[in-house]
This record gives sequence, structure tokens and C-alpha cells, in this order.
Amino acid sequence: MKDIKELRKEIDRIDDEMIEKLKKRMDVAKQVAEYKRAAGAGVLQTGREKEVLDLSVARLKDKSYASEARDFMTAVMDLSKEVQFKTNPVSEQPRERRKPCANAKVGYQGTAGSYSGQAAEEFFPGVGEMKAYPSFDGVFKAIDCGEIDYGVVPLENSSVGSVVEVYDLLGKYNCFIVGEKWLRITHCLLGVKGATLADVKTVYSKGEALGQAHDYLAKGGFNLVSYANTALAAEMVAKKGDKSLAAVAGEPAAKIYGLNVLAKGINSDKENFTRFIVISKTLADIKADKVTVSFTLTNESGTLYKVLRFFSRYGINMVKIESRPLKNNPGSYYFVVDLEGNCDSEDMIRALYYVEMSTIDFKLLGEYVKSSPQEE
Repeated sequence: MKDIKELRKEIDRIDDEMIEKLKKRMDVAKQVAEYKRAAGAGVLQTGREKEVLDLSVARLKDKSYASEARDFMTAVMDLSKEVQFKTNPVSEQPRERRKPCANAKVGYQGTAGSYSGQAAEEFFPGVGEMKAYPSFDGVFKAIDCGEIDYGVVPLENSSVGSVVEVYDLLGKYNCFIVGEKWLRITHCLLGVKGATLADVKTVYSKGEALGQAHDYLAKGGFNLVSYANTALAAEMVAKKGDKSLAAVAGEPAAKIYGLNVLAKGINSDKENFTRFIVISKTLADIKADKVTVSFTLTNESGTLYKVLRFFSRYGINMVKIESRPLKNNPGSYYFVVDLEGNCDSEDMIRALYYVEMSTIDFKLLGEYVKSSPQEE
């Protein structure tokens, strides 16, 4: 057995050879970039990449190093693409943007007194016109046909997770996320004038709200009834005028429908927040620091890893990734990813270029100023 010093000297010698070979490969990669520029071809050629990896494994006499050879050549090709990018830099695609509208028409899902309505009013204080829609799809349709300038819809809740319908609508309609806001959710038990807790027998609210206040409601032994949304439940209780009925909703609903707050802050999770997004027909002309994209992958081993490594390579912080099933294609999924940064930065431009070239149905879903629960 060789001494460790001898082995290290041998490694140093091999490294010297590899570094010299690397330089030669990068010089050729630069020439390839110049050829592609003249031919009007893109940097990334997925078919060629697979061919190089397969050839690298085929050349191995000892196939036990096959995975190491693939990883090594993947890193080498990444470096080659970096050289090609420096030779043929890509720039952000020109996209239509507009300044925030002062007298905007704003829509939200629900009704007056709902949490969505509260989020819309806080995001657009003193707005010209505010309109409620019965469904999330109605808000997206109103944006799509130009009936409203902005829509406000919930995307996720810290207690119950994502609003999957909204994710699907983002993929269906041609609109963009241009803002976000985390709203603290404080559920209250609302009853008619003169009612006390002892009077209440049946409680109405949206299913998620009932679930979020389950511990409190279970102790009260109430009969729980799911309703369309929190504000509509409050409106219904007010119209009935029955002391035995109550609703789980926010304080704004109590003020609008003339109800009394019988109990405040009844949600089990006291740090309960909902992330609302603002959608628009065009991107906003603002100094954004958050980007959301979606894409579909081929059903092959390692494809998600190969795509996500581009974000890591260019120092892009991935805040969240969400997977959703593809319609009419069981077992296949598309992904929605939230990233820190903006589309003007060189690192983001490169990362998104690679991701777009490596995926199917890539779509920029939004660019906006990030919010956080800690700010609320």
C-alpha cells in the first residue's frame, strides 16, 4: 500500500492534468458560444447534454463509477454553459408593466365583512371602487375581461395550508401576481343583539374557520354547520335574528351586520395568518423582491433536482415550492415556486433561462414586493 503522502502527490498530479484539460474545454466552449451566436442558437441544448452524459458513462471501464462520472460531467457542463453565457449574455425578456393605479377597480372573493374584503381594503385604502364576487373564478374572469384592475384572493393559510383552487386558476388565466399581504386571522363568535353564550346552540361558518376554532367550539358543545364563507354566515345569522344562532367570523363582519362579539380570538392557533395575493392583467412597474414561476417536468428520474439546482447555483433563495396535479393527466404534476429576487438581476435572468429551457410550459406568474406575517 502506498504512503498517504505519495497518494496525495498523485492526486495533485492528476489535478494539474485536469485543470489544464478544463482550461482547454472552456476555450472550446467559448468557441461553441461564438458559433451559436452567429447561428442564433440558445446556450442550452438539452439533447446534447444527455448525449455527453451517456458517452461519459459509456467510456468508463469500471461502471461502478457511473454516477460519479455523471455528476462530474454535469458540473463540467455547467461551467461550460457559464462561459457561453459570458460570451453570449442573455437579457430579461421585455414584458408589459404598468404603474400602480390610484383610482383602481378592485375585486375580491366573498362579501362585505369577509377576510378577503378586509385584505383588499388594507391593500388598497381609499380605493375608487370595491366589488365582491361569489367565487375565486369570478375574480379571475373579471381581471381577464378588464372588468376590474386588481383582484385580491387568498393563497395559503398558516394553519390549513394552500388554497389549491387559486393555484390552479393562476395557471388557467393570463394574469400576474403583483402584490401580497399576510393578514392575521382573529376568529370571533358573533351573535345577535341581546344573545349570550348560554343562548347559542348552532354555529355557522366556512368549514376551514370552524376547523381553526375547533378546540373552543368543541368545549361549547355547539352544533356546527358549514357555510359558504365567514361573512355570509354572519349576514345570515343577523337576518335570522335568532339568539340560538351564531357565526364564526371577524370583527369587521360584526360591525357591518350589527352583531355582538360573544367571544374574541377563538381560533386554536393564535398565530393564524392568511397570505393574500393581488392579481392583475399586467406586471407592476415596481421594485420587486419576489418572483413566482410555474413549470411542468418530464416524468423522468431526477428532473426536479436538475431544475432546482439552477436556483442554488445562482444563489437564488427558493422560499416555497408547491406541486399540483395536471388536469386530465393522472400521475403528472406541475410546480409553482416562490423565489427571492427580481427579474432584472443577472443571476435571476440566468437561473430562469435554464429553468425555462429545461422544463415544459414554463410561466412567469408574478413579480412583486414580498410581505411576511412578522410585519403585520
